[in-house]
Amino acid sequence: MAPQVGDRLRKLADASSEPILAVHVEPTDDMLSERARASFDSEELAIELNGGRALLEKKAQLAQMLAETEWGDKSKRYFLNREEEHVGGLKAATAIWDMVRQKKISMEEGTLMRTLLFMPGGLELHIGMFIPALMSQGSPEQQAKWLPMAQKLEIIGTYAQTELGHGTFVRGLETTATYDPETEHFIIHSPTLTSTKWWPGGLGKTSTHVILMARLFTKGKDYGMHAFITPIRDLATHKPLPGVTIGDIGPKFGYNGVDNGFLRFEYVKLPRDHMMMRYAKISPEGDYMPPPPANAKAAYATMVYVRATIVEDAGWILARATTIAVRYNAVRRQTAAKAGEKELQVLDYQNTNAELMPLVAAAYALIFMGKSGISMYNQFEKERDQGNFELLPELHAILSGMKALSTWITCDGIEACRRGCGGHGYSLLSGLPTLYASYVQNATWEGDNNVLCLQSARYLLKNLLGSQTGRAPQGSASYLGNAKAEMKSKCEVSKAKQWREPDVQLATLRHRATRLCIEAAQSLMKACGGDLQFEGPGWNSCTVDMIRVAKAHSMLVLHQTFADAVDKLQRAGSMSSQSVTVLQRLLSLFGLTALLKDLGDLLEDDYASRQQASLIRQQQYALLRELRPDAVALVDSFGFEDYLLNSSLGRKDGDVYRSLLEVAQRSPFNDTEEGPAWKPVLEARLNPNVRANAKL
Repeated sequence: MAPQVGDRLRKLADASSEPILAVHVEPTDDMLSERARASFDSEELAIELNGGRALLEKKAQLAQMLAETEWGDKSKRYFLNREEEHVGGLKAATAIWDMVRQKKISMEEGTLMRTLLFMPGGLELHIGMFIPALMSQGSPEQQAKWLPMAQKLEIIGTYAQTELGHGTFVRGLETTATYDPETEHFIIHSPTLTSTKWWPGGLGKTSTHVILMARLFTKGKDYGMHAFITPIRDLATHKPLPGVTIGDIGPKFGYNGVDNGFLRFEYVKLPRDHMMMRYAKISPEGDYMPPPPANAKAAYATMVYVRATIVEDAGWILARATTIAVRYNAVRRQTAAKAGEKELQVLDYQNTNAELMPLVAAAYALIFMGKSGISMYNQFEKERDQGNFELLPELHAILSGMKALSTWITCDGIEACRRGCGGHGYSLLSGLPTLYASYVQNATWEGDNNVLCLQSARYLLKNLLGSQTGRAPQGSASYLGNAKAEMKSKCEVSKAKQWREPDVQLATLRHRATRLCIEAAQSLMKACGGDLQFEGPGWNSCTVDMIRVAKAHSMLVLHQTFADAVDKLQRAGSMSSQSVTVLQRLLSLFGLTALLKDLGDLLEDDYASRQQASLIRQQQYALLRELRPDAVALVDSFGFEDYLLNSSLGRKDGDVYRSLLEVAQRSPFNDTEEGPAWKPVLEARLNPNVRANAKL
């Protein structure tokens, strides 16, 4: 309670407040001003990005519905302990699943609700990998048996591939599945400590079954990795089955509502029909029937799908971070040039603008890339179902490199946004630390980014080699068919604004990707004694160059996809010229920022002169100034509800300081005025009465 003072003292204090109030600006007023100065209609762009007005409105309705449930209430989310996170995440996930099963909402609406809730729990891989794996790799009979149980949550599954000693190197996994024709069973065994399955989400305390990746042995021969539907818990007691050891791997950097687990087998029998047999099969007698040559890598389809979803998510996650940071920096004021003047909005400082706006552009680029990646995967699925796997190598190469690039951009971008919010960005109440801690795992899960880059680089070098032997490079690597001519090309920019043109930026990125690929091939050939070898010491001595090749190629694909999307919107005529113009500026900013990041590569082979290179930075600065009035409108166009962001700094109305104070007061630490350490620690030292009594 505030102390009581008389009128004289109040007037004395109020007089001191007058010069402060004279220059004070309410952040809500700043936010209104920001939106009033925008050059385009943010709602129009939000409708486009979110797939239509109906879907955008549906998200708002679902957010409101979630906020009114006990399990969807986020008011104390940042104060939960790990057990509360885990149980709360499962309550929410199962409640949404039940609503779908009861036809109260559609499957699509359920997916939207899980995204809006943003409370990962033990069902993540059941939904994201277990069910998709059954659908893509199970035989019709297996699907008929297992899918109904999985969809009713009568069983809960996860995907157990990674081991203590091996992750991305799938061929090195050590869990074995040895077939015994006498009993028509496999013997599942973990022969080493490092063969312990480690990391699968939901494995620790939730899942009853796993899609187990194990090395198939039959008649004394190792046939490599295959998938097995493997029960691990008793459905009546939820305790591990005989021979199975399971547990939670402990607290992590983030994502702690998910019970990532460990799993070991000690000579566990598994019926023959538990091997997933849509493609590869094993007879009762133990004869192995491999998949047709055209679909020998069908098991990779599930991983490719997951990588497509990771690319899709990357843009939207970065969009969340930039929404929070841009809104906060638009209302945060810092430093007045003179006494009596208003402090400057932090977003008006060039360094802040230059940090955040390229990230906004990157979010847009990744969102369009995500849409394209999912579209490519859907096309592959259609052709796969007809027995055609020709798209898989290209799809695998693109999504491997793009998974790496997109997650690197997003991980770095979230942290840049957090730093850009100053001290308040360090608070969980900003939403940014939790977003980062939950997301950063994407750089290593479903394939370590560096290893995925190496896979992409192999594909590119093989295409380059093929172009030299009469086989035209395909798909995204087709530009390598013109490698010799490309190496002779020079930058033709003569005027500064030419650098804004997508074709000029793409030509420059294409030149860089081609040169790096050729030079990497030359380095590899030299290291391998005149030949191209994709394993062994020679390859291992060239991996830095290979990763650079994959990054350069992926950036080219990302920029090309962004440019194609903007061009398509312009040609369709469905958006106003103002919205198209701001997208074109974002596209240019994205390209210029990419070129500036690797400017040395352009100067290294004299593709661009020093003068031409200096114009790139000049144009980036100019675009930052042009886009500044649209900053808030551009993040508004992502269409996020405050419920999803759950950020005091990212509030749509800009009332950031009131929100920080109100949410902080909900902390359990504030349940008592004196605090939890008063009785056990502080009272004996600080209370003079207690000290006096202690002396008696």
